[in-house]
Amino acid sequence: MPAAGQKDYYRILGVSKGAPLAEIKKAYRKQARQHHPDVNPGDSESEDRFKEVAEAYHVLGDKQRRAAYDRGPETFAQEFDLSDFFNQFRHSPSGGRAGVHFESGGFGNLFDMFGGGGASRGQGYPNAISQAGRDLEINVQLGFKEALKGVERTVQYGAHKGTGARDTISTKVRIPAGIEHGKRIRVKGRGEPGIGGGPPGNLYLRIQISSHPLFTRKGADLYLELPVTVYEAGLGATVPVPTLDGPMSIKLPPGTRSGQVIRLSGKGAKRPGSDNQEKQGDLFVSIRIELPVELDQGSKALLEQFESDHPYNPRRNME
Repeated sequence: MPAAGQKDYYRILGVSKGAPLAEIKKAYRKQARQHHPDVNPGDSESEDRFKEVAEAYHVLGDKQRRAAYDRGPETFAQEFDLSDFFNQFRHSPSGGRAGVHFESGGFGNLFDMFGGGGASRGQGYPNAISQAGRDLEINVQLGFKEALKGVERTVQYGAHKGTGARDTISTKVRIPAGIEHGKRIRVKGRGEPGIGGGPPGNLYLRIQISSHPLFTRKGADLYLELPVTVYEAGLGATVPVPTLDGPMSIKLPPGTRSGQVIRLSGKGAKRPGSDNQEKQGDLFVSIRIELPVELDQGSKALLEQFESDHPYNPRRNME
């Protein structure tokens, strides 16, 4: 516990005394962003809290200052002088924007940690940090055909304003044809606003695609299982096949087998970024022969006669 009159920097940052530097840095980033004067303009309590958090990290974020602080107030006072740190905070004489001003140079290292290359000197807050806004990610549910053909959507999502308040934002986006399940689309600059004149973050759309009752999809290719009668398969026939563009007819040759696959070129999905019909995927139609569910005595007699006249063993290669 700190001695009487000594600030408890660990409590200020909300970390334990044995916390590693990474945890201290993370706690500082969170609170500094929360209480930054550009996020809370005119809020003196947040301003004071921001200065307190900065002071705590100034001490605990440095190995030597932290060690001296842990040894007690007398040792710390003998080894370190925080007056230079406090001199970097001065009040604006203009009164136009009350708050902390940072003198150039002293806080460069302190604020570099906000986001690597994303942090810089602010424009709206003299010599203060500016930071890019947070990126956001939301799920967007599409129908099967919407994903294949492309669609324009208006999405709504919550984001914090520069004042710290949360607002609902509406953004119109174009989903390209051929998008796949689980893919992400970036909408530049539609995330949360930046701090201190920093650029806004980006919005990422995570695409979720509903299943289809007939088709399955692998990339740009579609797959369909087509039921046919034993007569159509045995004698040959012209049968309708559903496609994305509506039904079309295909010819089954006599003796078509169950499981046989017919490929319809260019009847699949568009490949992302291509409007060329030749670059579309294909539709693979797998034949499934279905027998009648109920047979009357006359039909059974015909099958028995056929079996007698044309015996064959489809499992002969398995023996």
